[in-house]
Amino acid sequence: MLPAVSTAAVLGLVLLVCSTALAVGAHEPAAHASIVGGTPAEDGSFSSAAFILDSRGKQLGLCTGTVVAPSLVLTAGHCAEDVKTGSINAASGYRVATGEVDWVTGTPQVSTVLGVIPYPGFAPRVAAGDAALLVLSTPVSAPPMALAGSSQTGLSGAGATATMAGWGKTSFEDKSLTERLNFASTVLQPAKWCERNARPFFAKWELCTVDPVSFSTGACSGDSGGPLLVGDSTTGESVEVGIASHVYGACSTRHPTVYTRVDALSGWLRSWIAAYRTPVLSPSPVPVPAPSAGGV
Repeated sequence: MLPAVSTAAVLGLVLLVCSTALAVGAHEPAAHASIVGGTPAEDGSFSSAAFILDSRGKQLGLCTGTVVAPSLVLTAGHCAEDVKTGSINAASGYRVATGEVDWVTGTPQVSTVLGVIPYPGFAPRVAAGDAALLVLSTPVSAPPMALAGSSQTGLSGAGATATMAGWGKTSFEDKSLTERLNFASTVLQPAKWCERNARPFFAKWELCTVDPVSFSTGACSGDSGGPLLVGDSTTGESVEVGIASHVYGACSTRHPTVYTRVDALSGWLRSWIAAYRTPVLSPSPVPVPAPSAGGV
């Protein structure tokens, strides 16, 4: 078992490692997409949310995710691999904080990571299939997030009101770290609108949202991997239908935020969640037989 990591260690990691600016183009996905125009979350809310730090040499990756099993966190694919080289990020560089909406003033459960599993269909050049799982070294107490299944495509229909959440920048110019999770309301848009305004857009794999009329909310750097949540009228629970992938126009709220469809990944997610539903255990030491009393 890897050694436990304290909150102080996470703060030290943030202070010691510099992060790099993220390029955002009008029609070029910024594959590294807190909530702009959002509201700070209250303590005890968004209990499945995960704050993710990834130290890579002189760079620090900041992402959001959700707990989907005791030892699994779902996030964006570009939070798990180098989009230029295709190499998977080292598991040893990650620290994941769960159980608190404020990772500084709260007392989150901080985990190291044993494994990094990008979705096998992830296409970094166009950001399709932008999803990954992080295997935590120890099970966490945060409850697993409800995920949209392949039969629940109706939850993400055009016109549905949704909630986005993350620890990203609150504006493109913001250079400080967001300590408390932010959330905001948005609306799912028709595929044809997304194809015109979020090129390249793949309706089979992606969803896009924008806050109509006021155009005041959207995602930004650090929200990548964060959930897009829709209420299920049947169960009354919030269901994750999207994984924050990329934004346009320097985090402009007049441009859409693009999400990876969770229902499109249903089979892949189910198989890994089933495998890790029972917490991962470190091997027990092999007992050494006691010497016999009768000599050799």
